[in-house]
Amino acid sequence: MAIAHLDTLFIADLHLSPARPDKLALFKQLLRGPARQSSALYILGDLFEEFWVGPDDCTPPNPEIIEELAAFSRSGSRLFIQQGNRDLLIDSRFAELTGCVVLPEQAVIQVNGKQVLVMHGDLLCTLDWKYQYYRRLVMNPVIRMLFKKLPCPARLALAHGLRPAMQRSTRRKTAYIVDVEQQTVETVMRQTKVVELIHGHTHRPGIHEFSLDNKPAHRTVLGDWYEEAKILVWNDRGSQLLPVSEYLQQYT
Repeated sequence: MAIAHLDTLFIADLHLSPARPDKLALFKQLLRGPARQSSALYILGDLFEEFWVGPDDCTPPNPEIIEELAAFSRSGSRLFIQQGNRDLLIDSRFAELTGCVVLPEQAVIQVNGKQVLVMHGDLLCTLDWKYQYYRRLVMNPVIRMLFKKLPCPARLALAHGLRPAMQRSTRRKTAYIVDVEQQTVETVMRQTKVVELIHGHTHRPGIHEFSLDNKPAHRTVLGDWYEEAKILVWNDRGSQLLPVSEYLQQYT
């Protein structure tokens, strides 16, 4: 089946890691193949499994991923990236290395004539107040400046030391706490004047329909790449959440 060359592609929560070489290979195949024929590729956070601590972090597969993104951009393809909770330190230097545009935490884009809000999704989980406190701390400009001044080994040690504590905290939280809060979703959509929202973070892929001020609204949740890697494909025929392997097969 032939597909349009004006697909807009959305992915999130890739968590690329040497522990999952199949997913890294799939990512390369996507970037080297059909994604280059799309109108744009949006990565809505959590590109890396380990915390991104800066451009001097050469922990595999970071250099490999950066080069793949740079090659994608050099091909003339449009690449947009948002910060996820694993890569809150992505900044203008990352944009220089990869050729991407780093989007703000809330970005309204136009897809096939529709205004669409894209987010990583963590800011919508307002019931998880402990995480929101941590995020505000990490995003504090002074904290960020001080952290970036540390040598790379020190930054890595801090990041790796933080992971076990965060994992224990997450395991103790109920599924309800770590999911998005519907009232927050609706508030943010009203503020940005949209009825379409795309986000990741919760690892619960699906398309949710609801009414917002008597208008039909949609919230599309992107899946993670831990198990079955999925991608949102949006073109003039509408939007579909597809396994990446299925999307790639349409070009073979």
